[in-house]
Amino acid sequence: MQRYYHQNPNALEEHRQFEISTKEFISKRQTAQPYIIPVVVHVYGKIFSGTKVDETIIKTAIDKVNEDFQGRNDDFNTVNSAFKEIKSAFSVTFKLATLDPDGKSTTGIVWYDEPRYGYATGMFEDWIQYDAWDNYKYCNVYIQSDIYGNGDLTQSGVAWFPDSFMSDKNLARIVYNGRHLYGNTNKEFASMLTHEFGHWLNLFHTFEAGCMESSEGPCDKTGDRVCDTPQTISKDGCEPVYNCAGKLENSENYMSYTGADGCYKMFTVGQVARMDAAMQHPARKSLWQLENLKATGLL
Repeated sequence: MQRYYHQNPNALEEHRQFEISTKEFISKRQTAQPYIIPVVVHVYGKIFSGTKVDETIIKTAIDKVNEDFQGRNDDFNTVNSAFKEIKSAFSVTFKLATLDPDGKSTTGIVWYDEPRYGYATGMFEDWIQYDAWDNYKYCNVYIQSDIYGNGDLTQSGVAWFPDSFMSDKNLARIVYNGRHLYGNTNKEFASMLTHEFGHWLNLFHTFEAGCMESSEGPCDKTGDRVCDTPQTISKDGCEPVYNCAGKLENSENYMSYTGADGCYKMFTVGQVARMDAAMQHPARKSLWQLENLKATGLL
């Protein structure tokens, strides 16, 4: 995002203004409404580091993302007692579209024989736009192997914050490695896809600004812009770790890097409020409107 904002100052200004409106929205927010988001998944190739990606894998992966957001994951009730009061669920359901942009029947999955790569690095490239479905109607997910185009087949995924320019140009996307989908890896690491959807909904990493000892208030040092996530320095391991302010870090949070260690279990109340605000962004708001759900075959 920093590289993107450097190349597109207008997008940075939109982001800054939306951060202000996000705070205003959260201050007045009541109970979040349920959301349905149409999804199209573009799959480049069939084999990803020796693992296969088929329709069942894709459908199960989306189901697991929904479970994580909705607090239906099987370990949600085992969250560390220190965070039980702030663990929360977000009433969002990501659904594979059943109608394409031309109104024709679809599975919501588009298969490409050629294993393209590098969609995690492109910023304004027309080859990314070419395959996209209208970003104001569909959440576009791209399944690749070499997501950075540098020969590294282990990287998991990348996503971008809500941004009007990206949606205007059909560049808004989540890019994810097929080898790390649920069924091709263990269920904990597979929730890295949930992590990427979190970014798509304007969540930062919990460790975004590290940990600073001085603090004038509960939110002035939160690099992730969320008041109830503790300052965080660690990026791995599930064992309780205390930060520089003597507070327990939330290692079970989906927006940490602890999925590889099997720690993922929860979002916080503050993160859910921030995602609710993200749904009001012009680049996200049209997706869940009734007329769009009809147009994409979800009603």
